[in-house]
Amino acid sequence: MDPEQRATQRSTSQGSTGADRQPPPADEPEGVAWKGALAVALVVGGLVVWRACSTPGGATSDAPAPPSANPAASAPSDADDAGAAPQPTPPRCTPASPPPFVIGDAPPAARGAEEGAGGGDADSADSVEDIAPFAVEVGRGTTFSGGFAVGAQREAEGGTVAMVATLSADGAQGKLVRLARSRGDMDPPVVAGAGGAILAAMLEPNAGGRAIKVARVEGDHVTWGAELAEGRDESLALDIAASGERAVIVWDDVTRDGKRSRIMLASADVGTLRSVTSARPVSQPSTDAEMPRVLGRPGGYWLAYIARAEEPARKAATKKDDGDEDTAAAGETITHQWIEVVPLDEAGALTATPRAVTPKNGHVLAYDLTLGDDDGLILAFRDDDTPSGSIGGRISAVLVRLGGAGEPHVLVGGDREQDAPPEATLGLGAGVPALLPGARGPGGQDPAKAAGAAAWLAIANASGPTQLAALTARGELEGGLQAEPALGRGEPIAASAEALLVAHPAGKAMKLALLRCASTAPFNK
Repeated sequence: MDPEQRATQRSTSQGSTGADRQPPPADEPEGVAWKGALAVALVVGGLVVWRACSTPGGATSDAPAPPSANPAASAPSDADDAGAAPQPTPPRCTPASPPPFVIGDAPPAARGAEEGAGGGDADSADSVEDIAPFAVEVGRGTTFSGGFAVGAQREAEGGTVAMVATLSADGAQGKLVRLARSRGDMDPPVVAGAGGAILAAMLEPNAGGRAIKVARVEGDHVTWGAELAEGRDESLALDIAASGERAVIVWDDVTRDGKRSRIMLASADVGTLRSVTSARPVSQPSTDAEMPRVLGRPGGYWLAYIARAEEPARKAATKKDDGDEDTAAAGETITHQWIEVVPLDEAGALTATPRAVTPKNGHVLAYDLTLGDDDGLILAFRDDDTPSGSIGGRISAVLVRLGGAGEPHVLVGGDREQDAPPEATLGLGAGVPALLPGARGPGGQDPAKAAGAAAWLAIANASGPTQLAALTARGELEGGLQAEPALGRGEPIAASAEALLVAHPAGKAMKLALLRCASTAPFNK
């Protein structure tokens, strides 16, 4: 059989009728295979090029048109808007310091991240943020004429050592000043600026319970003042502030009968730390009060604390036990708690009667404070009627002046449709508010020279990045609450008119760095 007959036979066996197409030439199968491979290669190459052009680095159909483009031609339709993903909010914060100042021994990953300005980007910083056992602890920070200061403690000398860390205003120079060995499970020292000096207060166990030790730090020199008896209550709440030539120390302690907690206050001379007034209660005798905070203002101070109603468990304790095992051990009791505020003069004496500035039927879990409009007090607080550490509740703010307090308003959380502004769109997690001064702090700082916010609200959360929002001098949101890439999971602990001091955990170490933040994204200005 010749070649033409064999081709005809193959075509017939595959279902060809012979009338539909002509028999292929003898060399066609090899050519078809070559052309098919070429077609497949072209299709695959075209897909690769299309995918590369569709990535964020390439041109996309959703990218904004250039200025020369026709707006009418590039404007998306209503249908496109409905399905389009929301655009990411531009960052408002940028690193403002050299490599961060490290307290403790940072892991190798952290040392590598320090090569860039501000300690590297948020991803490299967050990669070493897990807190290791016996890690460095820091408390709230403060500012003084030399820059920033924060109380810290770390494992050293066979135990725990309390110290003060200072950082220059530009973040270029940092150092540690040793205070003393810290005995017992205590918190880091609390600090306050007093001109060119730093005042530090720390707790220490003694035979009568605990004592409060106050020190003045100037450069590398530490001067200790008189000790104050703190009592035997479980609370470690302690605060200190300076105004003029006086300093005020506040804490909470239980009454002699153990039925209530009360706020105690003592004052000292800033220069010598000699006692000016002895410890005395300043909360109302009928009020169960705890968690005091004190803040200096021109001509005196603001004192705030949490007051609460009598716990149902205490009421039940006065009744005869019915012997029911099911009621013998109760769970966590959710009681009504609110914030009371009172102004003090420079000597720490009350100039008015403490008054409630949040609803007495609320459930305040935590709060923070900073100066606001006309040297008034901005309070940010978390109100939540669920157990401690759970997700829910809301964060609100209220402005308090010497003449009275305004109405609290919701910043984030709660029933958004009824209570919260449109900006309050993020969940709270289990975070608590931290308030930091901005452009208009003590002394009437010039907003034109500052970051652009009267105050900053930060909400740190172990389950996600820290959220940051700018506030006006009346405690209202100026823009939204959002995560900042340069902040990551760091916690802002102090602020000047120009920068935020941020603490980043790094294994057993703690990194301190500065961020420069604006109330709005730069391109919106």
